[in-house]
Amino acid sequence: MPFCSSATLQAWLKEFDADGPGGATAYVAEQEPCDGRDGGLVIYPLRASRLSVYIEPRSPGSLDWCVRLEGQADGTTLTSHALRELCYELSAAAVLCDYLQGKAFALHVDQTRFR
Repeated sequence: MPFCSSATLQAWLKEFDADGPGGATAYVAEQEPCDGRDGGLVIYPLRASRLSVYIEPRSPGSLDWCVRLEGQADGTTLTSHALRELCYELSAAAVLCDYLQGKAFALHVDQTRFR
């Protein structure tokens, strides 16, 4: 599995923004270095809810990416309109997750091809 640095993730988000909807709101947050390498975490802020959404590999070394949702301790109450907006935003987060997984897989293939 290729290591995805903050710079790599930022470049992918920039490409995604140019290629489709939803990428403009996502950003990369700096994380603690892993094995001395610069790492990042993709955060996808939601407007319709106070949920926090993170997009990352399922585990270190995994080619499978996932969307992690973290809720608020006091719960979330939504109107029907806000719930539909949240569904739209979560769908956009899923599309971004698919995109990042595809980019990571392509990077993995490129790196293993030249070994």
